[in-house]
Amino acid sequence: MKLFSLITAVIIAAITPEISQAASEVIAKIEAPYPDISGIAVNHENRVFLGFPRHSDNHNQPALMELVQGRLNPYPNSTFGIPHKGSDTDWLVSPHGMFIDKHDVLWVLDDGKIQGESDIPLGAAKVVAINTQTNCIIKTLLIKPPILNNSSHYNDLRIDLSHGKEGTLYIANSGFKQRYSLIVIDVASNQQREVLVNQPSTSPDPGFMAFIENKPVVFNPNNPKLPQGGVDGVALSPDSRTFYWTVLSGRNLYSLPTALLSNFSIPEATLEKAVKFEGEHPANDGMAEDEKGNLYFGAYEQQSLVKRDKNGQFYLLDHDVRNLGWPDGLAYRNGYLYTTLGQWNRTADLNNNHDLRQRPFLVIRTAVE
Repeated sequence: MKLFSLITAVIIAAITPEISQAASEVIAKIEAPYPDISGIAVNHENRVFLGFPRHSDNHNQPALMELVQGRLNPYPNSTFGIPHKGSDTDWLVSPHGMFIDKHDVLWVLDDGKIQGESDIPLGAAKVVAINTQTNCIIKTLLIKPPILNNSSHYNDLRIDLSHGKEGTLYIANSGFKQRYSLIVIDVASNQQREVLVNQPSTSPDPGFMAFIENKPVVFNPNNPKLPQGGVDGVALSPDSRTFYWTVLSGRNLYSLPTALLSNFSIPEATLEKAVKFEGEHPANDGMAEDEKGNLYFGAYEQQSLVKRDKNGQFYLLDHDVRNLGWPDGLAYRNGYLYTTLGQWNRTADLNNNHDLRQRPFLVIRTAVE
């Protein structure tokens, strides 16, 4: 244990030769009866939106809420995030990735998965666009067969407004049952395409091993002991020309030109050859980007938040062994990195049916400049 602590300290020192550690500010403490948090997005007015998925906890609380002066308010209304008896299209089942575009539109990725249910019914998996200025739902895009697949876990997304009449969505499918891919959706037509299925760039690294709260854990799809999967964290360059992604069970950063990824006529083989290895990064779940081309990682092994500048240099933003056990959702806005700390590595399904999570679940923000 002492050896690992020394190794961790050396890694952190190597990451941050030029910048001192910043203290993060707790902006929310999530207590019962509210469930565990995952996704986060922040608009230009610093309004904070949080997602509460049901894939690991089939709760009856609102699945999407706005954080207002430390309190949680259902968003965009009191009913949208609550289970309905009617069509799954009409309510938010299990939101994960969330992103706000330059027009302050909140794009919410609903993976449609409920704990204990093996199927993802048509209408449950979708992308919902909400105008945060009017608080109105302006578009719902269903993920349809054959793209809709019970083995998929629709985890994170970005909207590229530079391609397509109304933009193009890029979705990370980190996989519930060893199916990993990227999904591309044209917003105007809802034309959909799944690419890079189970390719090395979207799949867990063979033999992946990670230290989770000082314990070595090996990737095992048949007996998972840590949150694991394929392509997960995603980001878009400031000029929207490059799409980046990471793999939950891996340390390699990849990219593709959006001119290729958004083009439905580009052959799969061309996309596979165009994938660029961008170097290694701390193993992460959530990922974010800013207007300067910096990328941000929730480094779950080092229990840290890490910044990568456009030249590929890494810097430590914060390190907290008490609270940063599993940084999940990340969002950048106005000089701050916002992070949800859901303790997903402590859930019962990963710990011999013992739920080790300790309330409160935290939401923090960290100055990055």
